[in-house]
Amino acid sequence: MSDYSPIETVALADKVAELRAAWKAGQPLTGGQVFGLPALDGDVWVDTAGATVLTGVAPKTITSYLSRGKPKSNPFPAPSKFLGRNYWPASALLDWAATQPTDGH
Repeated sequence: MSDYSPIETVALADKVAELRAAWKAGQPLTGGQVFGLPALDGDVWVDTAGATVLTGVAPKTITSYLSRGKPKSNPFPAPSKFLGRNYWPASALLDWAATQPTDGH
């Protein structure tokens, strides 16, 4: 039997705001480790769900952007593939989102 229990439950909008504020303030990104992924120094891996949170882009739109090289003016960052899934360093997604026009992508 496992001793696991959820650490905390935080509202999505609150967590996104907290992560973005920490990144803008130059604080190190933190996160749990994912089995099988290499360690990132001062950064964390983000899956498609996390990419949606950090960028505000829906998962199906991310998939479309990746397959079509969109948006043309600022293509979505290419992911690393591990264990059959896409992962990005969080900083790459935050940098991309910061340079994306705010007109609905």
